[in-house]
Amino acid sequence: MFEKKSRKLVLSSVFMIIIVLIFASLTLTRITFEHNYSGDFKGELTSKDHKLKLTAIYNDIIIDDLPGSLINWTWAEAQSWCSGSGTLSDPYIIESHLLNVQNQFDGIQISNSHNKYFIIRNCTFRWDGFISIGSETGVFLSNTTNGYLYNNTAYGLPTGIYLYQSENIFITNNTVHNLMSAIYLLESNLSYIYENTGYSNEVGINLDNSFDNSIYNNTVYSNTNGMQISNSKYNEIYENIAYNNDDGILVWYSENNNIKHNKLNNNFDHGMEMNNGHNNTILENELISNTQEGINMVNSHNNTIAKNDIKDNLLDGIYVSNSDDNVISGNIIQNNDDGINLYVSIYNKIYENSIDNNNRGIYADLGGNYNLAYWNFFTGNVIHAIDATSTNYWNFTYIGNYWENYTGVDTDHNGIGDTNHTFNGGIDYLPIWDPDLPTINIISPSNNDLVGRTAPSFIVEVTDVYLEDMWYTMDFGANNVLFTINGTFNQSLWEAVWDSKAEMNDIYIIFYANDTLGHLGSNNVSVIKSVAPIITITSPLEDVVFGAIAPNFTVEVVESNLEFMWYSVDGGLTNVIFTTNGSISQSIWDALPEGGVIIRFYANDSLGNLVFEQVHIFKEIPVPTSPAIGIDFISNGFILLIAIAGSIIFIISGMLKRKRKNL
Repeated sequence: MFEKKSRKLVLSSVFMIIIVLIFASLTLTRITFEHNYSGDFKGELTSKDHKLKLTAIYNDIIIDDLPGSLINWTWAEAQSWCSGSGTLSDPYIIESHLLNVQNQFDGIQISNSHNKYFIIRNCTFRWDGFISIGSETGVFLSNTTNGYLYNNTAYGLPTGIYLYQSENIFITNNTVHNLMSAIYLLESNLSYIYENTGYSNEVGINLDNSFDNSIYNNTVYSNTNGMQISNSKYNEIYENIAYNNDDGILVWYSENNNIKHNKLNNNFDHGMEMNNGHNNTILENELISNTQEGINMVNSHNNTIAKNDIKDNLLDGIYVSNSDDNVISGNIIQNNDDGINLYVSIYNKIYENSIDNNNRGIYADLGGNYNLAYWNFFTGNVIHAIDATSTNYWNFTYIGNYWENYTGVDTDHNGIGDTNHTFNGGIDYLPIWDPDLPTINIISPSNNDLVGRTAPSFIVEVTDVYLEDMWYTMDFGANNVLFTINGTFNQSLWEAVWDSKAEMNDIYIIFYANDTLGHLGSNNVSVIKSVAPIITITSPLEDVVFGAIAPNFTVEVVESNLEFMWYSVDGGLTNVIFTTNGSISQSIWDALPEGGVIIRFYANDSLGNLVFEQVHIFKEIPVPTSPAIGIDFISNGFILLIAIAGSIIFIISGMLKRKRKNL
C-alpha cells in the first residue's frame, strides 16, 4: 500500500513540475516581448532625431554662441523650436515656423557659432507689416559656420538670407522674392548656393567681398540684377538661369572668377556686364536676345571670353570699352548689331570666332588700336569689319581670316589666298581660302563586307584645311557619334542597328565632316548583316550513359563563313579542333572521372561570331563481378546462429523458472 501511494506521489510531483515549467516559459516570453517593444517605442519618443517639434509663429529667434552667452545653443536646445545636439549626425534643427519679422530685427539670427552643425528648413519669413528701417533680414548668420538652409521662403523684407563673415554654409532650394537682396554674402567664403529661386528683388544673388564660393543651378528673374559679384575673387558661378532682369550678371571690381554654362537671356540691359573685372573666365554661356549687349565690358583687362553663344542681341554681341589684353575666342556671334565693338581698347586678341549675320562683324572704333584678329570666319554680315584707325592687325604670322567676299585665288592650294584682302581701313595679308567641302575617303569597312554583331573597326581619311568635326551615323541621323581618330564603331549603337536587320540585309553607314566655314561633306558605305553559326547536336543524346569507350559525336554547323569547329569536355581547359564528325579523344575520355560529363561544341566565323551548344552525358564503367556465395553464406549463417542462440536462452530461462518454483 505504501509502495502504491509513493508511486502516485511521484507521478503527481512530476506532473506539477511540468506545469510550472510551461507557465514559466510562457511568462518569460511575454516579459521579453514587452521589454523589447517598450524599449523601441521609448527610443522613438526620446530620440533627438524624432523629438516632437512645435510649429509656431515667432517674431524672432536669436542665438549667440559666444562663451558666457545666455542665448547660446545649449539654451536653444531646450526651446520648443529647436531639436538636435549640434553634431554632424544629429544637427540642431529649426523647422516649419512662421517668422513675422519686426522693425530692426531678424527672423532667425545666429552669431559666433563654430563647430556646431545646424539646419534651418521649411520656414517662412515675412515682414510683419509695421515699421521697417531697411535692415531686417529673414535669416542672418554672422561669424558662423556649418549651416544648412533648405526650402525656406522669404518675402517683403530688405534681405532674405544674409551671411556676414561666415563659411561653409549651404543655401539650397529656397525661394526669395520682393526683397532688396534675396541672398547676400558679405565677406563670406567657401559656401554653396544652389537650386534657389529669386525674383522681383533688387539683386537675386549678391556676393560682396566674398571668395571661393560656388553658385550654381539657381534661377533668378525679374530682378534689377540677377546676380551681382562685387569685390570678389575665385568664385565658381555656373549653370544658372537669369532672365528678365536688367543685367543677368553684373561683375563689379572682381577678379579670377569662373562664369560658365549659364543662360543669360532676354534681359532688359545686358546678359552680362563687367566693370573693372580682371582675369575672369567667361566660358560656354548663352547670351541671347538681350535688349542691349550680350556682354558689356568696361575698364576690364586680361579676361577670357570663350565658346559662348552670343546671338540676337539688339545692340552688340560683345562691347569692349577701355579694356585691354582680353582674349575673345571660339564664340558664335550671330544676328547682333555689331558682333564685336572695340572702343578705346588695345592689345585684345580675337580668334576662331564664327561671326555671322551681324550688321557689322567687328567694328574697331576710335581708340581701338593694336588689336589682333585672326582665324575668324566672317559670313553673312552686312559689313564684315571696319578698322577706323587702321592700326589693328588682321592676320597672325601664318593665317588670317575667312572673308566671304574675298575675290582672290589660291593657285598653290595651301589654303591661303594669293593676294591681300583689303576692307574698310584694314588689310588681311593672309586671307583664308576654302571654297571646297571636306573630302572623306572610307578605307574600311568596304561595300558589301559581311559583318557580325561585334562592331567592326573603321578607317577614314578626311581632308580639309579648316576641319571642325567628324561624325558617323548608321540610323540616318537618329544617333550621331563624334570621333576624332579612327577606331571601332560604338558597340551599343551597332548592336541596336544590327538586331533590327534581317539576315543579309544592308547596314548603311554615313560619315560626315564639316569645317569652320560651315561646309559639310559626307560619304557612305553599305555592309551586310551576317548571323552567327548555327550548331545542331545529333549525337550523343542528352543523359545517355557511356562506358570506357569514348562516345562518337555527330554535329551539324550551318555557316557560310565558317572558320573553326572544336569541342571541350573539361570546361575549356582542353580544346580539340575537328573538321568532320568522329569520336571524342580516347585519352581525354580516359582522364575524366566517372559521373556527369558536359561536351561543349564550338564554332566561329570569320566575322568574329562565336557560338556553342552542349550536351550532358554520363561516364560509368561497370565493376567486374564474382560469385556471391561467400557473402550470402556468411550472412545467412550468421542469422541462423542468432536464431539458435535465442532459442537456447529461452529454453534455459524456462527451466530455471520451474526449478525455482519446485524449490
